[in-house]
Amino acid sequence: MRLALIFIILSLSSTTFSQSNEKVDSLLQVLESKNITDSLKGIVLSRLAYYESNPVDQKRYAEELYAFAKISDQPIFFYNALYYKATAEKQLGNLSSAIETFYEVLKYADVPQTKSEVHTALGDVYKRSDDYTNAFRHYNKAIEIINQLDSLQSGEKWALALAYTNAGDGYLAINNHDTALYFFNKAKVIWESLSNEMAIAYTFGNIGLALAGLEDYESAETSIEKAVSILIRYQDYYAISIFYTYMADIYFEKQQYDRALRYARESLDMAMDHKLRQQIRDANLKLYELYKKMGNSDDALRYHEQYLIYKDSLTDIETVQQMADLRTEFEVGQKQAEVDLLTAEKRTQRIITLAVGAFAFILIVLAAIIYKYYRSKAKINKILAEQKAELERLNSTKDKFFSIISHDLRSPVAGFHGISQMIKMMVQTKQTDQLLEMTEHIDESVDQLSKLLDNLLNWAMQQQGHVPNVPEKLSLKEMAHDLVKTLSTMAQGKSIELVADVPEELELWSDKNTTMTILRNLVSNALKFTPEGGKVGIRAHEDGEMAKIEIYDTGVGMPKDKLKKLFQLQDKKSTYGTSGEKGLGLGLQLVHEFMEMNNGKIEVASEEGKGTTFTLWLPLFESVGEAVEK
Repeated sequence: MRLALIFIILSLSSTTFSQSNEKVDSLLQVLESKNITDSLKGIVLSRLAYYESNPVDQKRYAEELYAFAKISDQPIFFYNALYYKATAEKQLGNLSSAIETFYEVLKYADVPQTKSEVHTALGDVYKRSDDYTNAFRHYNKAIEIINQLDSLQSGEKWALALAYTNAGDGYLAINNHDTALYFFNKAKVIWESLSNEMAIAYTFGNIGLALAGLEDYESAETSIEKAVSILIRYQDYYAISIFYTYMADIYFEKQQYDRALRYARESLDMAMDHKLRQQIRDANLKLYELYKKMGNSDDALRYHEQYLIYKDSLTDIETVQQMADLRTEFEVGQKQAEVDLLTAEKRTQRIITLAVGAFAFILIVLAAIIYKYYRSKAKINKILAEQKAELERLNSTKDKFFSIISHDLRSPVAGFHGISQMIKMMVQTKQTDQLLEMTEHIDESVDQLSKLLDNLLNWAMQQQGHVPNVPEKLSLKEMAHDLVKTLSTMAQGKSIELVADVPEELELWSDKNTTMTILRNLVSNALKFTPEGGKVGIRAHEDGEMAKIEIYDTGVGMPKDKLKKLFQLQDKKSTYGTSGEKGLGLGLQLVHEFMEMNNGKIEVASEEGKGTTFTLWLPLFESVGEAVEK
């Protein structure tokens, strides 16, 4: 939704739609008068083309004016005829024809104001065709023409403000919010000097849209409220409702759904209060999109139903208007038939063709609406089914999680109970020399329980999305060295050779805590499943834009059926190590999920009786981190 150009055109019009129709009717009576002079006829045709809101009729009046201009040979009538014809072509979507005609208008633009206005109009057409390079070229030309003048009259100020406003809208359309804000502020100064309150109000609204794009939401809301306070005095509730809907669009894109909902509801309330059917439809659509995005299917469905009701209603109104327009054209054709029978027959055939085409179009539109409704309903049902499946999956995960907890917590707790009984017995029998040996068992149980609780906490936080992920530059060599130092006691206890071969220059771009958890779990597992006298190692090298890290061991290996489900949360009991070490159940699940969190990947190769190699790929700092830091 682009509002700046729409609003400025509205603000520059001094009449309402109904007033325009009344003026058209009055001018037609003058035109049909038998006593009308040639000079008055040119003026009446010019005003008809100006006030006519239907682009088809506007083009027809402009062509009649052009034919009259050829007879009278007055440049002002050529200018008006071509300008209104180009405007009608733009409204009808004939953009190439509109551009060609506006270039013809330039030949008759003999003062700076009219030249500036034509260049602004050309910029508008190019902007509508998404050719922003040419659009900005003409806006700049329009501004340059006026700024070359030593002093400005009100009409020239008007033309300059229009060029600034529409240029700002162009930059707003391509999300260049800083430049858009600059042009809107320039326009505001001029509108204020002209005391044009409606233009000032719409400019405040445009400034609010630019500020919202710059994420200065507080200033944006202040500017929008200034616009609204003026528009309320003029009872322009339609424009206010559009502003609120657009603000809802902005906050929807920024995923600030509470603010988006507030603006969408305000737009709907104002549209309902003043029976603005088109805005009621648009506000309901926006509320449907918001609630759908937020996962509130009940409210989403309710607002979608309201949207369809008003959409169908507006379609019916548009259909009636189209039929009324066709009937008007038919009556005009009948009158013309009295003058020229052959021309009347051709026009009647054209009208019949248009009527059939319009009826066919209406049928197609209705079929499309029905199809879209059922398709939307099917999508909602699909979403509900997916949510149900997700809940069932989460419930299954919960059961597996509790199964692991119940099993893995039992062993250390039971160990504590047995040790306490033995200590009690030793104290009673005064066998104090064996208490030192008991402390070693206590240390092992505490260490086992601590690792289990760490993994349980990390896994639970990750499932809830609470694990902080702050990528930074990490020295893989330092991390490997710290890990070898930390686990050396465990390795020495089983006479396992624990080594690390990592180049000094290898630096990662990942989160330090989760990366250390990944490496610690894998090396701990390798030590656990490697028999005495074996070897566990870490080696790494560059692999394109990633660091390839291998953690290998000469342990017992794994069967192929276990490899397929290695990184899935299982409700089975953990596997014991070669020296009876107890597993922690969640380690490899954490490894897999933390790898995904750090934009890496993991693979495993294993052969029973020979050992296992886990291969990790994590982003290198030199390929990712440097660009992010800049």
